[in-house]
Formats: sequence, structure tokens, C-alpha cells
Amino acid sequence: QAGVASGSHASTVGLLPGSPKALPTMPTAPPNTASDRPVRWGVLGCAGIAAKVCHGIAETPNAEVVAVASRSMDRAKAFVEAHAKGAKAYDTYEALIADPEVQVVYIPVLTSLRAGWVEKAAAAKKHVLSEKPLAANYADAEKAVKACRDHQVQFMDDTMFMHHPRLAEMRKAIDAEGFGKVKHVVSCFTIPFGNDPAWSSSNIRMSADTEPLGALGDLGWYNIRISLWAFGWQVPHDVSCHYLQTTRDCVPITVHCIMRFYSDAEKDDVRTATFDASFTCSLRQWAEVVGEKQSLTLTDFVVNHSLESSSFEVGEGSISDRALTFPRQTQPHTQDKCTQHATLIETMSDLIKDNIKSGGTTVNKDWFDRALMTQKVLFACHQSGQNGGAWVKIDDIR
Repeated sequence: QAGVASGSHASTVGLLPGSPKALPTMPTAPPNTASDRPVRWGVLGCAGIAAKVCHGIAETPNAEVVAVASRSMDRAKAFVEAHAKGAKAYDTYEALIADPEVQVVYIPVLTSLRAGWVEKAAAAKKHVLSEKPLAANYADAEKAVKACRDHQVQFMDDTMFMHHPRLAEMRKAIDAEGFGKVKHVVSCFTIPFGNDPAWSSSNIRMSADTEPLGALGDLGWYNIRISLWAFGWQVPHDVSCHYLQTTRDCVPITVHCIMRFYSDAEKDDVRTATFDASFTCSLRQWAEVVGEKQSLTLTDFVVNHSLESSSFEVGEGSISDRALTFPRQTQPHTQDKCTQHATLIETMSDLIKDNIKSGGTTVNKDWFDRALMTQKVLFACHQSGQNGGAWVKIDDIR
């Protein structure tokens, strides 16, 4: 039997009986319904990223953590004490999924195990926020997302920058007439931790048994997602990916990838995206969307530099008389307050409330499709990387 840490949650309070009839009758709010309460979250595993998600839930009025599970009761209790006070602690994942109070399950377990737990949560009619990549292969990812479709539960992956309010302003800039058609996207996401022998010898990201996609899955996922977003969710025709550095068991440490966007009807108009991802370079997370006339750049597309403000820049170059200089005019765009970790939780919780109000029939399937599209391109890159950079068609991924 799983142990439970004590916790309390709000209950409905009605009017006290026996009020004097001479007093005027005051309007009262209707009793709370299931859709009025904060959405109740369960956290399946105590990975480091789970602390950030719990922080986002704590900042969101329409969500609360009610349960945390770990394979160790001591670890579950310690996590609750540090990040989710008042939540129940379970020492099995199964117990959390079976808890009738839990409405949505956040799943940050190892990539090699993730898809199976998504399926189990969906079968129990729990909505799912999944870490990414969704699975260790495309077939398992597709099966997991299908389980959420079949059981009419909301699914979303935890790509936080997709919920940053800056993204809507970036879309307006890209769609403006003066920008021109998007021709190229270039991005990078690198971290230096792999240069530390202790990290590289012990971190799960460097092991084929736990995170077989290494830097491609952990970092490159974001590069692929920003590229797909910039091209309006057009699927690339094919990809070429080079694993420039790997571990002894072939986990990619440094990768460089190219994506080509075209259809058979427009082979003369090939558009491209390139990216690099690495565990051994300094922290970099910039992206540039290149149009026919202008370009858009930002230096913090994955996680913004500051919680107080965020920015991007639209620029256009020119050539001076006799080409003595190449002047560039830029227009900065700045926004206040950048809590994308909380905005994701708010969006997901609102979708769950909509599902509850509809009697369990409404889900936003755009999030299903975007996750699977990213996963498919990711595995095409992986297949190419395993074959020396050979071009791999996205339609060939099954």
C-alpha cells in the first residue's frame, strides 16, 4: 500500500441555516462544480525538471499539485516538502494514476519509459503533459498519442517556449508584407556540461539505456520545433543530420542538421532550416528566421534571459554607395513579464476545464499533431545521423 502525506484542499461552503428572515436576502454564488475548481495535477517522478513545472503550477490560479509519485517514498515526501506542500506522496506510479482526485498527469520519466506511462495515464482517463522526446522511437510515440486521442484526454508536450506571449508577436512580424516569404531558419541550442567528466560519466543524457537520442533529443527537439513553427507547420521533405561527436555507445553529443522544405510541385523553391545542438559548447539558444526582405532574430528562444522582459528584433540590410558599408536597420520588440513555465500550465489547465465542461468530448488536437510532427522529424534526423548524414525522407518514418 502506497503511503500518503497529509494534505488539504478547498471544499464548498454553503450558507449557514437559521438566518433571520428580516435580513435582506443576499445573492449567492452557485456551488463549485468540477470545472470551477483548480485543475488537479499529479507529478509522475521527481526529475529535476519537475520542480520547474511545480513552480509553474504554483504561479497559476487554475491549477494545483495534489499528488507526487516516486519509486521511493522518502524521495516523494522530500519533493512534496520542497515543491508541492500539501500534496499526497505515493511510492508507486500506479497509485498516483489510480487516484480519482488527479485529473492530469505530468510525466517527466526517462524517454525510454515515457510512452508506456502516457498510455497508462490515458487509459485511466487522465490528461497528459509529457516531457519530450515522447518516446525512444516513432512507433511508440504514435501509439502513446493515439491512446490519448482514443480516450478523449488532452495531450500536450512540455515545450514551454510555445506558450510565450512573444511568439504571437513574432508571427505578426513574419506574416507582415514587408518581411517576405520565409526562406531559411537557423538556430542553435548548446550547453557546456559535457565538458565536465563527472557529468558526462554519470548523467542520464549520455547513456543509450536511458536517453538514446542524447543532444538531438534533449536539445535538438527545440530547434526542430522553432523551425516547424516558423514555416507554419509545413513538414520538411527530407533531412540530413551529422553526428559529429558521440559517446562510446553512439549517443549523439554534437549534431548538425539540415531540413529541406519543398513539395514535388515546388522543387525549384527549396526552403531550408539548419541547426546545431551540443553538450560541449557554451550556452547558446538563438534563432533567426530569414525572409526574402527582412530577418527576425532572438537570442533566448528556449528559455528567456529574464522573467521581467523579453525581446526579439526585426532587421533589414542594405548596401551603401560603392558598397563601402552594409547598413542595417533594426526594430526591437520588447514585452514585459515572461513566465512561459506558468503560461503553459494555464493553457493546459484551461483545455482540461473545457474538456470537463463538454462532458469529456472536447480536446485540442493541434497539440497532438505538433508533438508527433516534431517527433517524426526528430527520428528522421536520428536515422540520418546513424547513417552518416544520408538524406532521409520524412514520409519514410514509421
